[in-house]
Amino acid sequence: MRQSSAAQLGLLLAVLVPVGCSSSRSHLEMIDNRELPAQHQLAELKPVASETAELQSAADHAVIAEVATEAGVVAALELASKETVVPEVEEIVQTSALEDESEVITKPEPQKVELAIAEESDAIPSNSNQTCLTEYSVGAGSTMTLNELENLALENNPTLKQANASIVRSQGFYDQVGRGANPTVGYFGSQIADEGTDQHGLFFEREFVRGGKLQLNRDVLSHATSAQQWELETQRMRVLTDVRVRFFAAIAAQQELKAATEFVEVTTRGVEIAQMRKDALEDTQIEVLQSKTQNQEAILVQQKARIAYEAAWMELTALIGLPCLGQAELLPPTNISAHPLNECSLYEMMLCNSPEMATAKQRVAQARAKLSRQEVQAIPNITAQIGAGFDNSTDAGLINLQISAPLPVYNKNRGNISASYAEYCRATNNVTRIRCDIKARLARVIQQYESARVTVNRYENEILPQTNEALKLSSEAYDQGELGFLQILVIRKTYLDARFKSIAAHKELAQAQAQLDGLLLTGGLEEPQDVTEDDSLRGQTFTGQ
Repeated sequence: MRQSSAAQLGLLLAVLVPVGCSSSRSHLEMIDNRELPAQHQLAELKPVASETAELQSAADHAVIAEVATEAGVVAALELASKETVVPEVEEIVQTSALEDESEVITKPEPQKVELAIAEESDAIPSNSNQTCLTEYSVGAGSTMTLNELENLALENNPTLKQANASIVRSQGFYDQVGRGANPTVGYFGSQIADEGTDQHGLFFEREFVRGGKLQLNRDVLSHATSAQQWELETQRMRVLTDVRVRFFAAIAAQQELKAATEFVEVTTRGVEIAQMRKDALEDTQIEVLQSKTQNQEAILVQQKARIAYEAAWMELTALIGLPCLGQAELLPPTNISAHPLNECSLYEMMLCNSPEMATAKQRVAQARAKLSRQEVQAIPNITAQIGAGFDNSTDAGLINLQISAPLPVYNKNRGNISASYAEYCRATNNVTRIRCDIKARLARVIQQYESARVTVNRYENEILPQTNEALKLSSEAYDQGELGFLQILVIRKTYLDARFKSIAAHKELAQAQAQLDGLLLTGGLEEPQDVTEDDSLRGQTFTGQ
């Protein structure tokens, strides 16, 4: 009876464990298909699935052998039920934790800029086989436009979140440096050892700031906050420009891959024709081998084009902030026009609209405000103290009043004033430097634009139509035996080179136009400039020195 009962329990175990594994697999698929998946869940659920699989294997061996005891089988059943429930419990706990965190992290009411909190990715163990989860994915065969990629970059690029955080940080310093000093409350006693004559009381002390230092502190941080807001706009333009530049690079790689694929078809057809002409005793084995060589070279070009396209796509998605975004067909914009540029009008437009220039001007205003702040530092603050108590020797009350202020005899803050003036001069010269830098960058981009423009016009109107017609006529002539084989090889090679050069010229033209539209700002993954001021001005305010 014991052996029969053990066999029945073992059979029940073999039926229940696969059901639990199937439930775990469906649970994993549900997590993978969630709209906003948590990356750490996958790493935690995989060991559970592997343990369940091992348990199933052990259970299968137990059923085949039918030698498990009743107590062992019961323990195995309990273990199987615990293991199969773990993923569901973990999912509930983790979801609850995520919901609690979303309720705790709220935007501060007085601040108008959102503070982006980056996810802790360091806790996720690296695993080459682990599926990369993102909040945005594209399906196979889907298409994407430049506008969609720009929106994704504005939402996910980490440097924009850093710039937002810097604004919040600057606003915090702005609030802190304008705060007054906390008052002091204490107890005083005198002649305590002399019984009957001791005095006891309480005092209230406060420091009064003179010279408008607290308001000047906030003036400095106000310009610093404005500079950070312009820095955010500058970084936004950098991101958009880099997305456009890399988008057109990916478009060019996509078109080169398409051209290489079409050329492989041409050379493959050429091998077939050469073989048929050899069979008809019109060509020799040499022509067949040369056709095969050109075909293999075309296949190599195709493979390199595919590698270049994948690299361009990875670089683009990394800049967007979604490095695991699936590949999609890119749709080139149709509003790119090639026309001559006016350098003088472009330069004036960029000086007026450049957020980089606006940031530099705010830094000048910040440095000027800091100079004004240091000029009043030597004005002493006044500390007033008033106390009230009781005198036991006279059985009467008493009142004490003290007023004090430091004398600016040895320290008149001349060093800080001189340093602030030097900082102001540096900020004004930085504006001049940016003007010159914009002029130099504009000259380079205009040169690239004009060179690409004339190249595109020449290839579109002259070279490409000629090579296409030459390839068509040469193929027909070669089929009829009116053209030598070496000539057809040269014409095919010229055709491919012309298409690649035309694609490269279109890419350079579009990239130059993207840089002009982006006010020559690049560096979408470079760390944005952080706050140059902190709350140290408040500490200096209350030192009285």
